[in-house]
Amino acid sequence: MELLTMPRADDVVASARRIGEEVAGRCAEVVDRDSRFPSETVAGLRSSGLLGALVPHELGGPEASLQEMSQAVSALAQYCASSALVLAMHQIQVATLMRHATNEARVALAPRLLSGELLLASANSEVGLGGERRSSLCALEPTEGGFRLDKQASTVSYGEFADGVVATARRGPESRANDQVLAVCLPPSLELDPTGEWDTLGLRGTRSRPCHLVAEVPPEMVVSDYADAFMRTSLPTSAVLLSSVWWGLAEAAGQRAHSSVRSKARKERMSGAEPSLRGAFRLAELGVLLHQMREVLAGGAAAYDRSKDSPEVATFQFSSRMDNVKLSSSTLVLDIAQRAMGICGLGGYENGSQTSMGRIMRDAAAAPLMVNNDRALEATAQALLVMKEL
Repeated sequence: MELLTMPRADDVVASARRIGEEVAGRCAEVVDRDSRFPSETVAGLRSSGLLGALVPHELGGPEASLQEMSQAVSALAQYCASSALVLAMHQIQVATLMRHATNEARVALAPRLLSGELLLASANSEVGLGGERRSSLCALEPTEGGFRLDKQASTVSYGEFADGVVATARRGPESRANDQVLAVCLPPSLELDPTGEWDTLGLRGTRSRPCHLVAEVPPEMVVSDYADAFMRTSLPTSAVLLSSVWWGLAEAAGQRAHSSVRSKARKERMSGAEPSLRGAFRLAELGVLLHQMREVLAGGAAAYDRSKDSPEVATFQFSSRMDNVKLSSSTLVLDIAQRAMGICGLGGYENGSQTSMGRIMRDAAAAPLMVNNDRALEATAQALLVMKEL
């Protein structure tokens, strides 16, 4: 298989921004209006090599850091949050598999990721669990050549458009709900049948419909210790990369508010009046919140890159810190978007205006719901009962 010319690790942000400017931004309104998958943007991600950006050097990849991928997701989200969420969710699966899958699986998957051939979806949620991320009802059933998985997933992120699905399940039919493994389900041994629609307030292009998943899974495509993979990789990378989508939305909101303030000031100067500072004052307040959000994301991503190979990453204190990244970003983005619309005034309220905040606010409304904030707080509360420091 011929590999693409991969971007260097320090080029991933520039590549994502270019795809945002040239592709995602031009299609974002149609993707949102028609609730359709951002196929043009994903084609750009494939051809750019970004789908394999987290593949390690030892497997021929650029091994981008989480900080770089966070910035790439944020850059893309400034143009289309649905596209950025696809990139983020794919990279969460890649990070987990590259660090925890069997060597046979890593060697098999890496070239397909590097060539742009393999877009991975996730099927972690399950009908009947109410979004609980560390429990499963379905189980791997032993077969002659491996395992069979039959799962009623409450959502499968862009599943119909993916090239494979990474799904959680109980280790076996007799296993406890939290004794989970991670199964890599690939065609032709994968059947994915939608069982519902995806007609949502925002993030409409992700097409995360509920699906009935049936797959035959070879033994080498099973991550046997999902608890460890979750704590060390899935939790921190999902906290940072999902938060990076919200960060990108906040940056877009700030840019539109800034544009509105400067435009009004120019008009006032042209009329001979002294520009009012009222809007600029509100913009300065928004800037404080945006600065906080940038620091929260930079700090969380840097902490993971620094600690990912150490025992610290598997502690309650570290996982609580990662949950706090998600909690902070998911509340800050809503506050920033609301303030930005107030600054833009009627232009922010009108659909189709240069400073419209409609799609940004609808997409941002999902932030507290993706990994429910109360569930993240509950996990932190339980950890605080045994942690010696806050």
